[in-house]
Amino acid sequence: MGKKKSAAASGGSRKRTIVAEDIAKGARTLQQQAAALDALVQAMKSNAVKQIEIDGFGLLERGVDEIDRFIDNVDKGVKQARRDKERAAM
Repeated sequence: MGKKKSAAASGGSRKRTIVAEDIAKGARTLQQQAAALDALVQAMKSNAVKQIEIDGFGLLERGVDEIDRFIDNVDKGVKQARRDKERAAM
């Protein structure tokens, strides 16, 4: 089975209209995931586990980078919307 084409590669736009609640929902999910990771860290510390070998740590690193890029995009979108609103009020 081949890889799924991205929206941009298939001729569509990757841009999507979102509202504040969409971002809040994502933030709640991230908070839950961060709490789960923190619990795992605490379990390792309390059980004196110095290291473990796992697959997929790169996924976490790439995911954090993706979230940083998303935050930058939302910031740019908010600033642009604010500028557009100010221009319309003139």
